[in-house]
Amino acid sequence: MKITNNWSNFKIDWKKVAPYLVALVAFIAVAMIYCSPMLHDKVLHAGDVDNWRGTANEAREYYQQHGERTWWTNSMFGGMPTYQVTGSLPSGDVRSAIADAAHLGSNDQNPIGLVFAYFVGFFLMLVCFGVNPWLSIIGAFAIGMSSYFFLIIPAGHITKACALSFLAPVIGGFYAIMRRKKFWLGIPMVLVYGFLGSTLHPQMTYYMGLLMGVLICAELFIHIRARLWKQFGISVGVLALCFLMILGTKWSWMSMNNSYLKQTMRGGHSELTQKDDKGDKQPASGGLSLEYVTDWSYGIDETLTLLVPNMMGGASGYNVGDNSVLYDQFKAKMATEYRKQGAPKKTADEYAGKSAHQLCSQAPTYWGDKQFTSGAVYVGAVVCFLFILGLIIVPGPYKWALLFATLMSIFLAWGRHMMWLTEFFYDYFPMYNKFRTVESILVVAEVTMPLLGFLGLQRIVDGKVEWKKLHLGLWIAGGVLGIGCFILAICGGDLFSFKSAYDERWIGQVGDDVYNMIIAQRKAMLTADAWRSFAFVMLTCAVVYGYAWLRKSFGNKLQYNIALFACLIALVLADMIPVNKRFFNDDNFVTQKELDDPYKPQAWEKEILKDKTLGYRVYNKTRKIDQDSRTSYRLKSLSGYSAVKLRRYQDLIDRHILLNNPNVINMLNTKYIITQRGIEVNPDAMGNAWFVENVLFVPTPDDESNALYTLDLHRTAVADEQFRDVLSCDALPTESDVITMTEYQPNKLTYKASNTNDRVAVFSEIYYPEEWHLYVDGKETPIGRVNYVLRAAVIPAGKHTIVMEFVPKALLKDKASYACVILLLLIALGSITWPLWKEFLPKKVKALLAKAE
Repeated sequence: MKITNNWSNFKIDWKKVAPYLVALVAFIAVAMIYCSPMLHDKVLHAGDVDNWRGTANEAREYYQQHGERTWWTNSMFGGMPTYQVTGSLPSGDVRSAIADAAHLGSNDQNPIGLVFAYFVGFFLMLVCFGVNPWLSIIGAFAIGMSSYFFLIIPAGHITKACALSFLAPVIGGFYAIMRRKKFWLGIPMVLVYGFLGSTLHPQMTYYMGLLMGVLICAELFIHIRARLWKQFGISVGVLALCFLMILGTKWSWMSMNNSYLKQTMRGGHSELTQKDDKGDKQPASGGLSLEYVTDWSYGIDETLTLLVPNMMGGASGYNVGDNSVLYDQFKAKMATEYRKQGAPKKTADEYAGKSAHQLCSQAPTYWGDKQFTSGAVYVGAVVCFLFILGLIIVPGPYKWALLFATLMSIFLAWGRHMMWLTEFFYDYFPMYNKFRTVESILVVAEVTMPLLGFLGLQRIVDGKVEWKKLHLGLWIAGGVLGIGCFILAICGGDLFSFKSAYDERWIGQVGDDVYNMIIAQRKAMLTADAWRSFAFVMLTCAVVYGYAWLRKSFGNKLQYNIALFACLIALVLADMIPVNKRFFNDDNFVTQKELDDPYKPQAWEKEILKDKTLGYRVYNKTRKIDQDSRTSYRLKSLSGYSAVKLRRYQDLIDRHILLNNPNVINMLNTKYIITQRGIEVNPDAMGNAWFVENVLFVPTPDDESNALYTLDLHRTAVADEQFRDVLSCDALPTESDVITMTEYQPNKLTYKASNTNDRVAVFSEIYYPEEWHLYVDGKETPIGRVNYVLRAAVIPAGKHTIVMEFVPKALLKDKASYACVILLLLIALGSITWPLWKEFLPKKVKALLAKAE
């Protein structure tokens, strides 16, 4: 922009603005075309979103009825906070509005805005790294269409997708600040996008933080070598202030989650003595076990999917189509079988075709090391070529930093296949043992590989690479990848077994003949995709070589750049879109009517819902206890679906519920049990609350847990010694004493009590320290823990109204967080408009600022 002190002379340099306008139009157009069913009144059906709806339904209904949030739900796992269920931003809040605007108001049903946010985020990152805006458009498509980023959308990992789209510009903003070339752009990138993405998905934030740590090391090396200590200190100081501001905006959320994390299976170590015959390693500081962390480890040979998408068979249930080896072979087999049974040839062929189509629509083609997968991590043959080329032609520490980050991402994704490295991070890197599915750290490689590739392309376009070096780089990159793909295409069928350890689970159902057909299909998929990647590598090599040769021979001409950009964008889209369509396609969209009620009422649900008693629970034995969100949709369940369930409740599941301890099932007020036979009414359910005759205080958690098998919990409660002062009560029991629930809200429970003497009341509610408050006639009374997981309190003699409320202390800090948001936005706005208003500063001030820069 050309600016003078006279606003009337304000002019826009349209040549500079044009690529940004084209980028917006292109990003929206590609997102709409890819998600075209949205234009025909369809919506996305995402698997994990259904699970989320089940777990969040009680909280959502409460918000609709009362206009305020509940931070506790009783719908799953007996009861737990909703911090990680319903998110951190209230609907209608300015903070929520900013997040909605950043991805065009998209949600779990409308992925167009989410795909658009991918492209915008990676575009801004590349621009901050100094890549030409026109090249950055191509780069945004290359990075944003990396298969994992698209895979997680139909899987329902919406917060993960949003986090990735928001955190990419933070990496770009970091570079702009450290390079001190575009402070005015880097600061708002870090502030606004850091605010939006930093807490959406802590695991993705952690991985991007690791990447930033590697890049800081590169910056430190650069500044030490140039002796630019002052500049480094200023840049780090600015970044530190930005991150402190972001922390301020998240203060209330972080406070809630920090206290919650300590109570969950992610951060809380079980107090019970472990009896694990497998010797599974447990972190001393609390967190997930090593086996659990490494459950989803990427196979070493599976890493070749970065170049050849169907290297390992694609997905566990993969639609190979009717034009496949499996279809032809299975159809021929079934047609023969039908004809043997006397069917006419035409009829036999018709039935055989239907059978083959059904098998091929969900074929078990994946043969990797994981139990199952939704698809491969594919960065693209084009990107792989540019990455290798970038390693040769890009100079300086950043090349090595990006290479190091790429390799560390791959090695850590291997998990149990490189256990010494995984254990090192598990033991010594803070928070690392809180995350599972280690293969997801490949998101780092999915950013660093194309980033280095496009930094290399920028050097070629700028004419900064000598022809001899470029010529050598093209031969090496094309040769290494081309020969690799050629070998896989020609010899791949003989190099691998194409068998998985998990095939045993279903091979008996299909027989050896069909299993051999599936093996043949796996081989065919590898061969086809190896040839496919070979073609894209060669085409990309030819395009870059042709462009470089034309420049060397005839000079730098605009038409050569246009041709390069057009060819590259065509190659990137042709490479990535068909692969992504294998896993995220029109079949993932349904009508709104099909989506509105993911859990249509079952007969047993309708029957149970006739019971209007308050607070009873249901145990659905027909579903896995940790993967049952449908029961939670309408009922209060012993089961649920959450990766951050309370540690104590997990202990209860492992030691009692799964072992069918009737005492525990009864004390959780489980009135109905669902089995394959139907509904079983449990007459021994103990109700919402009851008075006990005495409390048995024990010295260890093991004693407390073991007592749940032997005690009569109607009469006696068991508690840890630490609660003796809270729950001591020597008064004699009276049979007429009674306590009943009179009102229910997930975050507020009301009881009426009538007792002749002081009595200990046990509430069939999950204990959670500090945030639950109990009031007897308005006077707060301390809550103790009994029976390992339940709440209890001493109720004084008389008739009383008892109220329990869940009030997170961190909500008191929300006003401070909100103030930080306003301040952050003002600073970001001031920074991004700096090129405009700096012209109106006094000359002396401008001179000082210029000197400082």
